Amino acid sequence: MRGLAQNRRVAHKFLRNKKQEWEEYRSEVTAFELRKNLPVL
Repeated sequence: MRGLAQNRRVAHKFLRNKKQEWEEYRSEVTAFELRKNLPVL
């Protein structure tokens, strides 16, 4: 049972880190996006 609990902790930490990574990634605006979308605004 101890191995299962450890696997769950590792999975939880992995998913938490991936969610944080995704939030940081999606908040970035690239130069391409600026060139493409800024004139529309």
